[in-house]
Amino acid sequence: MTFRSEDHLGYWLFYAQRSVAYAFYEALKACCIEHDKPYVITPPQWGVLSLLHEQDGQTLGTLSQQRAIDAPTMTGIVKRLEQNGLVERKHDREDRRLVKVYLTDEGRDIMRFLPEAVIEFSKIMAQGLSEGELRDLQTKLQRIIFNVSFVASHTGDRFGLLPPNFPRDQQEYSQECSTDQAAAFGE
Repeated sequence: MTFRSEDHLGYWLFYAQRSVAYAFYEALKACCIEHDKPYVITPPQWGVLSLLHEQDGQTLGTLSQQRAIDAPTMTGIVKRLEQNGLVERKHDREDRRLVKVYLTDEGRDIMRFLPEAVIEFSKIMAQGLSEGELRDLQTKLQRIIFNVSFVASHTGDRFGLLPPNFPRDQQEYSQECSTDQAAAFGE
């Protein structure tokens, strides 16, 4: 039996992730250039800016959890955003031990433009797919994340970002699969 990487799902998932990440970077870069910014926002930086745009003043731990990024990596992302003048860290007024991250005026300014660029990028990515196909794809990706959770304890949904109604153990998952298969065959 000949092994060919391209015959396996992991190959295409990895290739899709890299292709999307590179294209997303280019879309963010084009937005920054269009608005005469001296910096380029990366996809991980967008993730932080979008969270702060939704709710300013979050801790590094909260940002890490919400974006499924380890704390040291998140610290580096925030540091680069700080260096570009997009965010600042401040001690919490009630609990000085807590350090929270806030958008600066420049951070709020770029967020006037980035969401539109992200929406346009998402439309390009979804071309040729119906709403139902997009929902189905999202569900299948969530299932893959769940499946790889059984490889080791630190894999899969280690940040707990799967939807609350998603099965939480293998038995519940097996029951759901049986129900899905029965429904597919009209049982």
